[in-house]
Amino acid sequence: MKKEKEVTILARSLYLSLKENPEKKQEIFSNLLKILEKKKELLFPILKKAENIYKKEEIAELVSALDFDKELKEELEIKIQDILKEKKEINYSLDESLLAGFRLKTKDIFIKASLKDVLIKMKKKYGLNRTV
Repeated sequence: MKKEKEVTILARSLYLSLKENPEKKQEIFSNLLKILEKKKELLFPILKKAENIYKKEEIAELVSALDFDKELKEELEIKIQDILKEKKEINYSLDESLLAGFRLKTKDIFIKASLKDVLIKMKKKYGLNRTV
């Protein structure tokens, strides 16, 4: 089996095992080390890949034009959980080029709700010659 495929399979297994049995993390890592006894160089790539899988599966990214206060973030989190139908950790970041609004990105969903996106759509539809 190629190393990259082996890393992917083991990383996915690690992620799923830890997700389903977080209380058994010590045992899970011990088993992983036994599996990798002669391939210890794969440990770091497996951990990195498992972290990337976690980020993709468990974290939603909310990019907005403005910073939100704590109260608004809590309100947004409730609404986002309703949209996604599951609880996800939310990473917030700013992008002043959005002008107003936000973009929400998860593994399965990408919502563009910014003024910039509306203007770009209008430009394409009506053939405006100005840059956005």
